[in-house]
Amino acid sequence: MKTLLDGVKNIFLDLFAMGKGFIYGFAMVALLVLIGGALLYGILYLRNLIF
Repeated sequence: MKTLLDGVKNIFLDLFAMGKGFIYGFAMVALLVLIGGALLYGILYLRNLIF
């Protein structure tokens, strides 16, 4: 019975870790897109001011 309980506990901990990793991945991709967009906008804006 103890091994079954430990197995179920480990499954839930793994699912929780997978969910956290999934959300973390989405946050990192969103941050990359946001920073990339801001850099592109800034470069094109400065280029437009200078030329």
